[in-house]
Amino acid sequence: MGQAPNDAALAAYGGFAGLSKITQDFVERIQKNQSIGRFFKEADNERLQAMLTDQFCDVLGGGCKYGGKSIKEAHRQMKVTNADFNALAEELQNALSAANVPFAEQNRLIAKLAPMQRDVVER
Repeated sequence: MGQAPNDAALAAYGGFAGLSKITQDFVERIQKNQSIGRFFKEADNERLQAMLTDQFCDVLGGGCKYGGKSIKEAHRQMKVTNADFNALAEELQNALSAANVPFAEQNRLIAKLAPMQRDVVER
């Protein structure tokens, strides 16, 4: 992350620290999910959480810069299906709900992430 996050843009998520906690919960949820957990079995949890937090912060206009691989490159050869992608989105919504993020803000984040589906789903 190159600059300090804009906590005002992330207020509904509890600022950058709150967003980080939500992402940690999200990573735990996707790893436990029976239908998609296999994709994250070998993941470096700390790195995955940090990259996702920066990505979410970036798309929300929080001043972070996601510096990881392109979404397409990161998911190449994983054979992710629409059902897998939808299960992941559902777990994100569960983590956001558990953190009491207002529904409109949940939808704002999910709407910004939804177009990535075409770069993630391979079959």
